[in-house]
Amino acid sequence: MKSAYLKFRRPKGRKILLVGKFSQPQAHSHGSEPGCAGATLGSAGVQWHRSSFARTLVWCALALSAAAVSSAVAATPPRYSLHETTTAEKIPLIVLRDETSRLEAAIAPTQGGELSGMAVEFKGRWVELLYRGRDYRPASGFRGKASILWPAVGSSVPAGATPVNGKVASAYDYQGKRYPMPQHGFARLKPWQVVRTWTDETEAAVELVLKDDADSRAQYPFGFAVHVIYRVKAGRVEIHHEVKAAADNVAPMFFSIGNHLGFPVPLVAGSSAEAFTVESPARFEYLRGSNGAPDGTTRERRFAPSTPLRDLKFMPAMSVGAYEGDPWFRLTDASGLGVKVSHHAPSTPPLPFVQFNLYGGTTEGFFCPEPFVGLHNSLNSQTGQIDLAPGKRWTWLICVEPERAAGR
Repeated sequence: MKSAYLKFRRPKGRKILLVGKFSQPQAHSHGSEPGCAGATLGSAGVQWHRSSFARTLVWCALALSAAAVSSAVAATPPRYSLHETTTAEKIPLIVLRDETSRLEAAIAPTQGGELSGMAVEFKGRWVELLYRGRDYRPASGFRGKASILWPAVGSSVPAGATPVNGKVASAYDYQGKRYPMPQHGFARLKPWQVVRTWTDETEAAVELVLKDDADSRAQYPFGFAVHVIYRVKAGRVEIHHEVKAAADNVAPMFFSIGNHLGFPVPLVAGSSAEAFTVESPARFEYLRGSNGAPDGTTRERRFAPSTPLRDLKFMPAMSVGAYEGDPWFRLTDASGLGVKVSHHAPSTPPLPFVQFNLYGGTTEGFFCPEPFVGLHNSLNSQTGQIDLAPGKRWTWLICVEPERAAGR
């Protein structure tokens, strides 16, 4: 008989069709089949050799298996993705997503490169974890979200400064000149540039950079490049910082750094703010002097085991430190949803320096466990800060990890 074969064709709908072409049966003389008897299949009278039929079935099975795997892969969305969008106020955002962990992080390059929002799916609905996340409507008081604080944390109050209308302008003295420095530094007030975005099988990420310019040098006489990489991976948000001092700086570049992470209290709308707890292995707090900055004196302060936030007062802010190992803070909502914030720096300044600055409470409706490596007013006191030699770099990592209580 003439050869029989199967043709595999995959239309756009990705279904697999088997199209058979069969010849009419032809007479075979006795003994003409090579070692096996022929078989007649179906009413079409198609005659097959057993060995040929077996090979055909094997190829059919392999083709169908490959097609099924290909279709399944194509139908399964990747774990990590990113897209661009805007807020209701037309603020551009880059959104990083972990489909498996049901986690999103929104970054706003034009708004100081900040983490603008962080949402997680909990009990079948999406919950925004940041206070005023993705919300840029005018509002009084704390604006929320998670601002990058650099090269200063808190206000800078030079010695002998004269108050104007009861307030001292934030500034610092360096080499005989007084430089203005906004509260918490200028990085949060400047647009950052997007260097690159990417996704792969391990993460979704965006890299931003802030470089010195004429305006920054009027406030801070150093050349620099601050790179921040936001990563969504394995169910958490990582914020990687790399501060580079320009090689042509004539002196070490000094700075403090922090992040003004803020969370709503309660985390889940309708949950009990009174049952909201915090936990941390901090060992003492830094007391504040007349200028509002920590003066180096301390007293014991512990948050272990977990403590109801209602019993704590962080207005004005409290600065804590003396961790053994990486500093961390855990927030737990009565609903069973929580957040753990931790940070790590390969090198830190000599004590005293702040590792978490705590701000807000149940009355205020928000709580900020602000990761710090530095000290309020460090640009004036020249203590508790990083001193970075020309051409050198310094790195710092913050991790923000949502936690869901088992069985909740």
